Amino acid sequence: MGGSADENARENPWAWQAGRNPYRGTAFQILDLDPDLAGRAAIKARVRKRRQRIARSADRFPVHGRVLGAAEVNAAEETLADPAGRLLAELLTHRPERPGPDPAELAEEFAETDPPESIGPARIGIDRRVLAGLVPAPAPREFVPLWTEEGAH
Repeated sequence: MGGSADENARENPWAWQAGRNPYRGTAFQILDLDPDLAGRAAIKARVRKRRQRIARSADRFPVHGRVLGAAEVNAAEETLADPAGRLLAELLTHRPERPGPDPAELAEEFAETDPPESIGPARIGIDRRVLAGLVPAPAPREFVPLWTEEGAH
């Protein structure tokens, strides 16, 4: 088992690394950038502003209590420039829930409607001849292991 921290990060980017939570310090947070912000010019302007803030007064703009350096800002920008890095950063980003309809209003709306005449499970017929034509014929398959343990054969 074991392995270096870099190897572990490649295997599971969502695991804590060196005592750090990966969800607290994503490239978007470091750059103070909204993941939904569109347009290269808008993104570059936001990154430039963040870089200036860090260069002038980094201690005034911490991320989760951590003071950032220029190298972290540069690394975050490179991460978002790489499609795979951006995808990982988006997956690590917890977006706030979008407000949905008010449950009380929905309850009132449904209380005013009449229920259908017959409530019961719908009957679905399955034609096994059609179903058999949709699935591949049984055959032995070989699966490549997703990961291997060090030293295991």
